[in-house]
Amino acid sequence: MFKKDNYARGYSNHNRFCGQHFKDRFERFQQHFFEGEAAGRGEGQQFVPANISENSEFYEVQLFAAGRKKEQFQVSIHEGILKISCTENKTNDDIDYIYKEHLGMAFEREFQLNEQVLTTNVHASFEDGVLTVILPKDLEKVEKPQEVVID
Repeated sequence: MFKKDNYARGYSNHNRFCGQHFKDRFERFQQHFFEGEAAGRGEGQQFVPANISENSEFYEVQLFAAGRKKEQFQVSIHEGILKISCTENKTNDDIDYIYKEHLGMAFEREFQLNEQVLTTNVHASFEDGVLTVILPKDLEKVEKPQEVVID
């Protein structure tokens, strides 16, 4: 039912990859990932991860931006879009890094809001490297769950 030859042929490229070329390919991957498009950055931009949660009263947006200060952030809402931006970190250029992943570049994130968000009472705070934005719901526009009877 299974023949060893059928599986051995599929791994011929694998052995070549894991041999002498692995280090070169891995270094190219790292360079592309941390400095290129795979990191989600455009020109002069840095990708910053976000979590969005919801409960019955509000939405919560959390941006993970370690090493920043709250004075660097700007949060605004215009035409149903939440825009969060951060200016570039001022760094000490006298330091000679061997390897540097945290670039401290400027970033901007935008989130489309739905009609349930009450934009007049938005609250933002920054603590322990996490920017948290609380978006209260307009309880009059929130649709309550409806039970459907099964025949």
